Amino acid sequence: MRIARFLGLSLIDYPGRVAAVVWTVGCNLRCPFCYNPELVLPELSARLETIPPDWVLRELGERAGFIEGLAVTGGEPTLQGDLADFLWEVKSLGLGVKLDTNGTRPEVLEGLLSDDLLDYVALDIKAPFRRYHELSGIPDDEAEAVVGRVRRSLEILEGSGIEYEVRTTLAPGLTEGDVREILGEVPAERYYLQRFIVPREKGLVGVPRGEALPAERIRELAEELGCRYRI
Repeated sequence: MRIARFLGLSLIDYPGRVAAVVWTVGCNLRCPFCYNPELVLPELSARLETIPPDWVLRELGERAGFIEGLAVTGGEPTLQGDLADFLWEVKSLGLGVKLDTNGTRPEVLEGLLSDDLLDYVALDIKAPFRRYHELSGIPDDEAEAVVGRVRRSLEILEGSGIEYEVRTTLAPGLTEGDVREILGEVPAERYYLQRFIVPREKGLVGVPRGEALPAERIRELAEELGCRYRI
């Protein structure tokens, strides 16, 4: 496990639970609006000082009487070859596990679910599937395969019986029409719209094009469409 950051307490990263958070290094997409370039771009991530997983597990053990879970985000956590082993150790502490994923590794997701290592999954849908190459930074000739894997991850979650959500960050260039198109592919009651923000002192992976929807319009749109929002 290549872990770049650890947060010992969060009230917002794991719905319904007080949790810690880890950020893993590496991603197989290049979404231009991503504000974690140091986790995504190899030329930046190579310079990171990573945190030993054993240290993280000790910290979690000390907090286990207070926190209720661990949110694993990135980057893309399913690229970590020893993710299952790490999550088994987390579960042995009595903690729930939430996984944030872009859905491009459905075989890993299915394996983790089969081993009962996940309690909540957040699946990011970057754009309408016909526009995936634009918003995920992948070559045109790879888009069909990537979309197929994301669709498969969605199917796996729908049949899993665990809690999950599907979410879209309304990055510059995404329109209200795009949101309506995505809703044709995902269950509205599980779907969250998220506002695009760039935290202080953070850069972006690329250069997004267009304007981002403002918070108030995201709220109105979610209410119109019967989905949820985080702004």
